[in-house]
Amino acid sequence: MTANDSFQLFLRLIKQKHQALRETANTLLRALAGEELNAKKNAARSMLQAANDLRAVLSNSDIPPWLSETINQLSAFVDGRWKSYDLLSNFIPQKSALENHRWVFEENAEVAFDFDSIFEHFKKESRLPELFEEIVRLLEEIQESGEVDSVTMLRALGKVISTIKRCKDGSYFSLNSAWEFLLSFLNNYLWAELSKLPVLGTALEALSKTICETNDEMFRLHTQVRDEMTRVVEEEVKVLANKSAFPFVAYDKTGRLLQSPTTKHLPGATA
Repeated sequence: MTANDSFQLFLRLIKQKHQALRETANTLLRALAGEELNAKKNAARSMLQAANDLRAVLSNSDIPPWLSETINQLSAFVDGRWKSYDLLSNFIPQKSALENHRWVFEENAEVAFDFDSIFEHFKKESRLPELFEEIVRLLEEIQESGEVDSVTMLRALGKVISTIKRCKDGSYFSLNSAWEFLLSFLNNYLWAELSKLPVLGTALEALSKTICETNDEMFRLHTQVRDEMTRVVEEEVKVLANKSAFPFVAYDKTGRLLQSPTTKHLPGATA
């Protein structure tokens, strides 16, 4: 993947997320024409997620005004600050801008390395989205089983579930932070406490199996990202051939981050 290939990958990612936003906009427009408030709220939440997904891969200078306005308006409706009429009356002009927008990025002689798009590319091809969804489902099943009577445990489960939902589709840092938080919670608290409740045995077995599968998938994803980042850099910057390294994406097969044995500094610099 050359720098130009990375740029083309970035453009495809933008267009894909833009198309997803168009589709959710059409769904919302149909819902707003009806009378069912829950359908309107659900459609607005879906569009808000799609809008935030698109904004997440854009630099601040590339975010069009209509996208920011759309996010603000959808948030106002989802949060209950706006009525359906308020959203509909403001939604139409924003939808027109959304439909007609054409992405034009400044063309430079050299295209910057886009490491985020590399991560997004391999994450999309991985099983992580479905695995995290399954983890959330199993944790919610445990939370709602009625077998957990500890208020502390229920609140902790709620916090973990909310964190995973918020971060699983996010950036490299968000995903890793959520994963580390989940592993810490499981190893230091959840397994020991829930093992005292035999009735949850089936759910715990399923959760353990899914965690193991996610471990393997996290290891595979980060190996792919590391290798591709190294290859792209060494291919484009020849003086770094066989010298570049990205230890910050190293994972072992338990899904835990590997610590770099030595932090590199500039000559004469101190930590």
